[in-house]
Amino acid sequence: MATETVMIYGASDDLVEVEGKIKGADEFSYSDGTWEGVLEAPNGESALVFVDYRSNGFWTVSVTPYEEGYKAWPVEYSIIDANCRYSITATVEVPEGTTFKSLSNEDED
Repeated sequence: MATETVMIYGASDDLVEVEGKIKGADEFSYSDGTWEGVLEAPNGESALVFVDYRSNGFWTVSVTPYEEGYKAWPVEYSIIDANCRYSITATVEVPEGTTFKSLSNEDED
């Protein structure tokens, strides 16, 4: 199965970056609380993405199953200075054709 690489991390103190060659990858506004998004594969499998800016000035990122029966996609967590040295970067291998959508209200137009 062909895959695409998606990187998710926080930037500055008010942005969430979703990078990759998938539909919906973009830079998203963030102000308070936990920012949420969803990765969805063409076969319906999906994963939730949570990004949070902590009071210590560090970003946390997590990728978790969206519903029962989710086949785990490979996820690697690291700090990549080129992205943001005070954010964990989640690098996810997703099936080709996967899309991304923000679930946070402040991103809606």
